[in-house]
Amino acid sequence: MKVAAYIRVSTQMQVEEGYSLSAQKEKLKAFAFSQNWEIVQFYVDEGISAKDMNRPELQRMMKGVKEKLFDIVLVYKLDRLTRSVSDLDKILKTLNEHDVKFKSATELYETTTATGRLFIRLVASMAQWERENLGERVRMGMEEKARSGKWVINISPFGYDKEGDKLLINEVESAIVKEIYDLYLTGKYGVGKIASILNDRKIRTTSGSEWGYNNVHYILKNPLYIGTMRHNYRVNKDNYFEIENVIPQIIKEEEFDQVQKILDKRSTNHPRSATSPFIFSGVLRCSRCGSHMAGKYNITKRGDKKYTSLNYYCGNQKFKRCDQPLIAQNYLEHQFLQMIRSWDDIQKSSEVATSIENDNDNSDRINSIKKELSAIGKRKIKWQYGWAEGMLNDIEFKQRKEEEEEKEKVLLAELETLDKSKENINHDEYIDILSDIRLNWNHLDAYQKKISVQILFKSITVNKAKKITKPESVEIVNFELN
Repeated sequence: MKVAAYIRVSTQMQVEEGYSLSAQKEKLKAFAFSQNWEIVQFYVDEGISAKDMNRPELQRMMKGVKEKLFDIVLVYKLDRLTRSVSDLDKILKTLNEHDVKFKSATELYETTTATGRLFIRLVASMAQWERENLGERVRMGMEEKARSGKWVINISPFGYDKEGDKLLINEVESAIVKEIYDLYLTGKYGVGKIASILNDRKIRTTSGSEWGYNNVHYILKNPLYIGTMRHNYRVNKDNYFEIENVIPQIIKEEEFDQVQKILDKRSTNHPRSATSPFIFSGVLRCSRCGSHMAGKYNITKRGDKKYTSLNYYCGNQKFKRCDQPLIAQNYLEHQFLQMIRSWDDIQKSSEVATSIENDNDNSDRINSIKKELSAIGKRKIKWQYGWAEGMLNDIEFKQRKEEEEEKEKVLLAELETLDKSKENINHDEYIDILSDIRLNWNHLDAYQKKISVQILFKSITVNKAKKITKPESVEIVNFELN
């Protein structure tokens, strides 16, 4: 009988308990010899869990089953092969289809009878329960550790060194983190360009590899750098949470918030518009059809010289669905500054006040959500009382509890959003910021102007009102603040 021996070890603990690769190999050799069988191939998966079938050597062995390279699959113990009932069924079905037998060196299984198949499934069920239960305990332990502000991941993030379960600032790497934020805040460099700059300077990531888009984006998006640790960010997202002020801070909160606004803005715009010299790209709207307006270069010749001008055109113009003429950026810029100048007089800035007040008038909805949350709390107590008194069984209590918790989660998320919107810049602060922008406008480059516009304005609606070559030909019809 030709035998394929499958061996797997996943942890150091299993090595210490006698499940090491060499120990399994020797015992399988001895068992095969006692049965007068010949082991023709060892399939060894090292450091891999049995939670699924995504194991290179297991897959290679199953291919050998289909090619009839052997008559028996031999394992030291069933849980070395799988800890999943569904995977066990797939493996046994494939073995049966190709007339290959299964044998454990330490357990007695008979897969040719209904009773034998039931018994092996029961053993696999226990192995699966043990794996899932252990995983649940480990997750709970890690979550509890994270909630107490301890770092639970073995690898330290770029900018920090790990000492025990704490993170300490790495002075060299933290300086690079600050530079990444500084470069991005200039508006001149996108995420990919910053990665290229770091690679050109031979700076490497924590793992020693070159920088890519994801590495830089991770640093710009991660609240870790303002002292907030997040847990379950990539996996088990239903249990995601954040713990503030538990990590040494590298980046100031206002800088981090500004970066998030730019990232959000750029994610909705064409990538090239983010670093183009068109100041109003991404926010400009056509007053005639409501479409976005995009930047366009115009080149004119005067004698031997070429002159380039920056203009905006309506997206519907090329489909002949709008008759909005080109709008020159220098005229629009002049009118934009005139508009801001008029807001220096608080009496003239009622438009700004109205816009801010409308954005922040969420009190009715907030009160409504708080009432519903209170009602959910009362119902949860009611269901718990009913369960304790035997009026609800376990399944009914669990279903109702989960329904209420799901509603509660949605309402709390909305309430948090509404509360944050109430904390937006108030009317007077907007006026001060816009006034500062106007006073410093001529000292800003095109990229800095663009960032200022995109952070403060959600949209600016314009119209070419007159056929004259003067700034007065352009009018700002409407605007919407962020």
